[in-house]
Amino acid sequence: MSPVESAPVAVLNCIDDYVELLYDDIPEKIKGSALILQLARNPDNLIELARNEALLSALSRVLREEWKRSIELSTNIVYTFFCFSTYIEFHSVIIQYKIGSLCMDVIDYELKRYDQWKERVEGKKQVLTPDKNELPKSRIPEPKRRPKSGTWTVADVNLQKTRQLVSSYHEDLCNASDEYLSKNDEEQMKRKLKTLSKRQEQLLRVAFYMLLNIADNIKVEEKMHKKDIVGLLIGAMERHSNIDLLILIVSFLQKLSIFVENKNSMASKAIIEKLAPLLDSPNADLVNVTLKLLFNLTFDTKLRNKMIKLNLLPKFIQFTSDDKHINLAMKILYHLSMDDRVKLMFTQSDCVKLLTDMLLLNVNSECGMEAEGGGGAGTTDVLLAVCVNLAWCERAAQQMAAEGRLRELLARAFRHRNAMLMKLVRNLSHHTHTKPLFVEFVGDIAGAVTSEEAPEEFVIECLGTLSNILCLSNNIDIYAVVERYNLIPCIMKILDPENERDPELVLEGVVAAGALAAEERAARALAAARGGHALVELLRLRQADDEHVLQTAFAFRQMLSHLAAADYLVNQTEAPAYLIDLMQDKNVEIRKMCDACLDIISQMENDWAERIKVERFRCHNGQWLSIVETLGEGAGAGTGAPDAADDLPPYLSADYLTTHRLTTADSQNSLDDDSDSLSGEGDFNRMNSRNTSDAHTDEMYATLDSLSDKPLDSSALTNSDLKLLA
Repeated sequence: MSPVESAPVAVLNCIDDYVELLYDDIPEKIKGSALILQLARNPDNLIELARNEALLSALSRVLREEWKRSIELSTNIVYTFFCFSTYIEFHSVIIQYKIGSLCMDVIDYELKRYDQWKERVEGKKQVLTPDKNELPKSRIPEPKRRPKSGTWTVADVNLQKTRQLVSSYHEDLCNASDEYLSKNDEEQMKRKLKTLSKRQEQLLRVAFYMLLNIADNIKVEEKMHKKDIVGLLIGAMERHSNIDLLILIVSFLQKLSIFVENKNSMASKAIIEKLAPLLDSPNADLVNVTLKLLFNLTFDTKLRNKMIKLNLLPKFIQFTSDDKHINLAMKILYHLSMDDRVKLMFTQSDCVKLLTDMLLLNVNSECGMEAEGGGGAGTTDVLLAVCVNLAWCERAAQQMAAEGRLRELLARAFRHRNAMLMKLVRNLSHHTHTKPLFVEFVGDIAGAVTSEEAPEEFVIECLGTLSNILCLSNNIDIYAVVERYNLIPCIMKILDPENERDPELVLEGVVAAGALAAEERAARALAAARGGHALVELLRLRQADDEHVLQTAFAFRQMLSHLAAADYLVNQTEAPAYLIDLMQDKNVEIRKMCDACLDIISQMENDWAERIKVERFRCHNGQWLSIVETLGEGAGAGTGAPDAADDLPPYLSADYLTTHRLTTADSQNSLDDDSDSLSGEGDFNRMNSRNTSDAHTDEMYATLDSLSDKPLDSSALTNSDLKLLA
């Protein structure tokens, strides 16, 4: 873009003469700005120009005052400041003279003016009207200047010639009335509109480029956001004829999209609908930068759903066959594959089979594993991640594992010891319909678990896959696998707290213990190896991890299903005590699993059965017992101080219960871990609230009367009292 090709060669020593031209009429201003632009396009002159305050002040003043009168003048001046913006050292010059804010005003005006031109040419009613506060151009008086030579008459003649010279297509269109348009050829006006559009696109391109350069400063970008830079960019996207301008606009939007405020602004202006047609462009660079912007937008769930509604998924899949766009297309597909509803849409075509075949061809290849451009995730890594996500969908898993693909995946996973590829196999093993396909590979997977040569990450995935296969599988003799591959010692080594293994590997070891305990002989072998003690010790160390606690409770549940293992777990370990303590855990699934375990223990003939009944009673009636305990302590204190006891009425009223805080304000029930009776030493705090219903309060009074004159003790609660409280 060079609007000054026909201008004479500029000389740096004549810069003062060029500045003087900026104080003349429009033609001289255009000439002077063009000469200054020539100098600015040479980087060697920028330092000298940046030191010339008179030059910068004149340029900023002319742009501020004359930008509506000449597109060429505005383009030259903005282009000059764009040259400064290419170097971060000169950004302060642009900020000092507020050129960025002025450029946004110029862009906004030009976009609105183009809409007006277009409406006039098409013969439609104007959508935008000029600002009422702005005087019409014909009513603004032209300032007179003293001529350098000659008389005022000569100057007036020159001024008239100048006005005729400046008259352009822009003035023809702005001053044209409906009557004028109706008398002239519409084709001629369309050609004028096209010419003006090209000039305007030059101005827009250099202005947006300058704003993009100075947007490296976060504070400047925040100011742009406040002036709706996103709206200006999206408004200029309708000019599909200028590919360079479109590439610049989409690149600018991509930079802005990393901030949530800009992303929300784009979403409110239907950015996805604007970008969808650009994916069909024959220009590869435009398609590539559009995919980059769409990738940034896919971090937003609503925008991902918008892409699916606009049926962009097939286009993204199509780009996977293009070497220029495959990396970006895979990243977008990865984000889309995180939504369960979209996973199923992948199966409506041959996409899943295509992706799996691509993975088999490229996995662990040097070129595939290298990151594109030396940074970021490689294409094969992203492809593998997409397949891992899709493997959670049962229909997609069936397509991946069919036609011998499962064998190929396992072969490559074991050959390269690839943990991510094994994670894909593990996800495939979750589904009921694919588990029979794994029967022939149980030996290989179990051998990899017991192998000491495999990396720990690979062992984690193999152990998880083995647990999935053995769990609820009727086609495998679990004990035979345990005996042949010596799994119990391997799992005990993983569960041993002294070995300090990776927490994720330990969790998979607990899951595997639960899967093996489903078979009676394997459960006895696990009990003989003191697996229950190891599980209890790990539970004590990792009780803050809900997933670990839940899997441990499930392993207990599996062992309790067999008499010998249950007898060992109940009588030789502290598992029942921990299960009782977990009855009040915040996690619902943990509480359910603990209840199932305690139901089995309570049916066994042991000392824990009565303890479980009492603890369940305390858990269910903790609020009532807290009140009884509090009143019992008050009665005990009254025995030592009869004067204080006289202050209380013989019967407590409802007002007393609602106006006195009896316990802590915590709304959750809690039991003392060390308490095994109903004595006053038990921790009966965390009453739910004081807003107890009147019906429950009335039932409580009769019991309180009998306990108000003596301290609360376990012997004070008879069987009839317990029944009444229950």
